[in-house]
Amino acid sequence: MKEYYTIGEMSKLFNIKIPTLRYYDEIGLLKPEYIDENTNYRYYSTPQFEKLNSIKYLRNLGIPISKLIDYFNYRKIDTLVDIMEKQLIKIDKEKVRENRG
Repeated sequence: MKEYYTIGEMSKLFNIKIPTLRYYDEIGLLKPEYIDENTNYRYYSTPQFEKLNSIKYLRNLGIPISKLIDYFNYRKIDTLVDIMEKQLIKIDKEKVRENRG
């Protein structure tokens, strides 16, 4: 297994668009392990795979990026539980709305 992966490789491995990875870097959600000073290429490490998988999973559940930043900044399970409970309530309300319409 390689030590570092380019942004293009990460994009292919995780089926995430390169602009999305750049955006995650820009907002501080997922910073590259390092950026080459000469080329400005972004490089990610294998330990970052877990975080990116978590981001993808939580985004697929509809969790807003701002909430993900809060969670990853503090890494408290209570924060994640609170985020998930609020998302469940939101989903339940959307289901009720759909059933009425």
